[in-house]
Amino acid sequence: MKELARNKMTVNIGPQHPSTHGVLRLSVELDGEKITKCTPYLGYLHRGLEKAAQDRLFAQYLPMVDRVDYLAGFFYSQAYLSAVEELLEIEIPKNAQYIRVLTMELNRVSSHLLWLGCFLMDLGNQGAVFYAFNLRNEILNIFEKITGARMMHNYYIFGGVRDKISNNILNDILDFTQNFNQKFKVLENMITENPIFLDRTKGLGILTSEIALPYAITGVNLRASGLSLDFRKEKPYLIYDELDFTVPTAFEGDCYSRYKLRIDEIKISLDLVNQCTDWLLSHQEGKVALELNQINIKPKAGKAVSYTESVRGLVMCHLITDGSEKPKRVKWRTPSFYAVQVLEKLAIGNTIADLMAIYGSLDIVLPEADR
Repeated sequence: MKELARNKMTVNIGPQHPSTHGVLRLSVELDGEKITKCTPYLGYLHRGLEKAAQDRLFAQYLPMVDRVDYLAGFFYSQAYLSAVEELLEIEIPKNAQYIRVLTMELNRVSSHLLWLGCFLMDLGNQGAVFYAFNLRNEILNIFEKITGARMMHNYYIFGGVRDKISNNILNDILDFTQNFNQKFKVLENMITENPIFLDRTKGLGILTSEIALPYAITGVNLRASGLSLDFRKEKPYLIYDELDFTVPTAFEGDCYSRYKLRIDEIKISLDLVNQCTDWLLSHQEGKVALELNQINIKPKAGKAVSYTESVRGLVMCHLITDGSEKPKRVKWRTPSFYAVQVLEKLAIGNTIADLMAIYGSLDIVLPEADR
């Protein structure tokens, strides 16, 4: 009897596949169910957000920055404004620094909750999605009270923030953080010791530090591989050096480690929110912005690079100015761009059924990768 020939097959996942959470195409070569090659293709969502800066005033470009990563807009506003403020040679008021950190850390929690719900949905757990999104909705309600918007806030301005946060809203934030752990425990109990979840994540998609560093991986994805690099500690900005927090690290580098570190990061961020809220409640008299003409911002000619530890890793804004009212060049360093590329290493040797578990554990946001 003739032996059946084993032919490799190439399949496309995306660009419209629901589990890619955006327009990404993965060209996957299969030998049976085993992946022998995985090639990511970007470009379906490119909006030219770097080139757009050159045709706009500094203030006109600011609202667009929220959209580089629509789930973590505060971090991108901070990265852009930090670079501009460096060339303006100004330091924003202490109250504004605390407000920026408070809103960014709440934003970190809201983004992690959305990631968690979507990650579990990709693995087949439909019920946990509603718990995660209900908790995230409470944070969006707080953002709406502070900024008037649930997403795309445009709340930070050159030299500070638009408005101070009232005592009533600060007390609402404290109420949320005090009740969060009890609600979140229900969600954790559904996942952390779930045997199906453990089978789908432990020992899968191992990202070693030897792979992570050449691919310029940062954030949780790097810290899950044993390297404790967090720019809130390494290169402190705003008032992070005045706050008390630790940077959790794991060494396994698998999907489960990346999940566990994000759970830990949620709790640490909430503690940072509490520290900022307590400080603001006792310093309500301080200014939250410098008196600047927001429309006619003209930084001096030069270069500036900002470092911001975003939800998904290191965000850098490289700004070049020529002394005019428009940027000469804006270049973004976005962590999802690098996380997409490392898939070509992590997918090989795993089954097609495990591909979305590996992809989901990296927490990739496509508009950030394909800006």
